[in-house]
Amino acid sequence: MPEFTITRQVGAPVETVWEVLNDFGNIYKWSPGVTASELTSEGAVANGSTRHCDFAPFGGVDERIERYEPHARLTVNLFETSKLPISGAIADFNIAPKDGGTELNIHYSYAPNMLGRLVKGYTDKQMRKGIAGMAKGLQTESERIHAV
Repeated sequence: MPEFTITRQVGAPVETVWEVLNDFGNIYKWSPGVTASELTSEGAVANGSTRHCDFAPFGGVDERIERYEPHARLTVNLFETSKLPISGAIADFNIAPKDGGTELNIHYSYAPNMLGRLVKGYTDKQMRKGIAGMAKGLQTESERIHAV
């Protein structure tokens, strides 16, 4: 299973970064490429919470929280995909205070499907680009909220 880690320094406290991550159903507000998202589970966001995301220009994914540690870690299992070059993935968000802000590490591992294996180099490039964009979006949104 291919994997990589993206690290960013966020100019906002851990509590603010967590506030953005914890708004689990509204990732479309800050993650480029996500055109729509919604919670598909009931109750407060916690282990087992689920959401659906649609992507531009096409494709979608159903996701479930596998690990929920407020202000520290959120592990999301992309368990059902549609029209994507992967059959599943794990996005592990780790946040910790650093230098007056937050260090964000996103460890991402994915399982290419047949299409993804056929265009292996392209799939990896696109996964890295997408997750880097998501990390930048999380940083930007956290810093925007903190500045208010």
